[in-house]
This record gives sequence, C-alpha cells and structure tokens, in this order.
Amino acid sequence: MSTSVACSNALLLEDERDLAIALQIALRKIGIDAKQASTIAQAREMIKNSSAPFEFLLLDRNLPDGDGLDLCAEMRAQGFSGRILMLTAIGDTSDRVLGLNQGADDYLAKPFSWEELDARIRALVRRSPAPAAPASTSNSAPNGWNLDEARLRIQGPRGTWVTLTPLEYKLAACLIESSGTIVSRERLLKEVWGFTLLPRTRTVDHFLGRLRKHFEENAETPKHFITVRGAGYRFEP
Repeated sequence: MSTSVACSNALLLEDERDLAIALQIALRKIGIDAKQASTIAQAREMIKNSSAPFEFLLLDRNLPDGDGLDLCAEMRAQGFSGRILMLTAIGDTSDRVLGLNQGADDYLAKPFSWEELDARIRALVRRSPAPAAPASTSNSAPNGWNLDEARLRIQGPRGTWVTLTPLEYKLAACLIESSGTIVSRERLLKEVWGFTLLPRTRTVDHFLGRLRKHFEENAETPKHFITVRGAGYRFEP
C-alpha cells in the first residue's frame, strides 16, 4: 500500500473496535482518512452533519441497531452518488447479489486480506467518474437526448435534466451511445460494473428499472430502455 488514491472524505461503519482501528490505519496508508461510526444511527448523524459530502462509504452489515445494507439502500434512494463497499461476514452469493441490487458497488466478505481490500478500493476509485466541472459539458445524443458526464445527468426529449448515480449514468450512457443496437448483459457487467468474472445476478435489470422510472412515461411499458429477451438490452430514442 504505497501510492495514494483520490478520495478525501470517507465514512467507515464498523462496530468491532479493533477491526475498525486496523481498517482506519490501512485506509490512511492509501490516502483515505476515514471517519468511523459504530452504529447506523451514528453514521446517519455523521452524514447529516458532515461539512463536506462523503465520497466513499465502507459499511458493515451486522450492526447493533440493524443491517448496514439498509443504510446503503437509503443513501442511494436519497441520491448518494459516491462509492459504497460492503464489508461483511455474510459471504453467500445471494447476499452479495442482494447488496449489489441495493446499490452497493462492491462486496468484500470477512475475513479478507489487506491486499484484497486495497485492490477493491483502487478498482472502485478507477471506476469513479471525474469530479464535476464548474460548467456543463453536455454531448448531444440521438433525437433530443443529451449527456452531461461532468454532472452525472441526462436530458431526455421532454427537456428535463435528471441527475443520476454514477452507475445509473454509466449504464444509461452505454445504452444511449449504442442507440438501436442490442447490448448484451455480459458487456454491460464488464463496462459499467467492471466485472471480469460475471456473476449470475439481476443487477442490470434492477438498474434498468431505475432508469425507466426516471425517463419512461410508463415504466411498465418502456419505449426507450428495452429488454430484448435472451439477447440483452436496447435503447430507442
């Protein structure tokens, strides 16, 4: 752990005192000064009162006052666009998939090595979008759709800008830029989520449902973000 990563404001939610201290030391070595909370209630209070928005959350699941995954889902529902890494003793595939579907970017099961923690964090930072620029940098897309990567927002044909989470934006942009072409689930998992080994998960469908709620007149009968059964997904302007 020699070189620093670009993340200045992180929150660690971990109730095991010795592990929390060890994690803070390990994170500090790669340039992350993480503030620590031991309960979900304390984490909520720290998020609410922080002078600067947190960029990175490391959340344990089994906590004295609940499941850290609930905080993950809550933060995504409130529009949190930073990275979320779940740290947990629950290592079943179904639980990892649940975490991804609730908005986590990655899932690290205990016990883990510091080298793996380091690698996971660096991978998440590499996949993070560039910081927002002071001015809009929108690019025209098909038939009235506009992409603003700097501000993580997309404008549909109705003219309204919608601000998205980083993963929502990357998924939407990948499909919009491939307008009219079927994009496979495997390609999306690789390009949007950075997976090399592809899990069996409904993560793509979950995020596609979120995009439909943002942009479709009727999410049940989508006209823009379409599932092509057995083949993948397609965007139609």
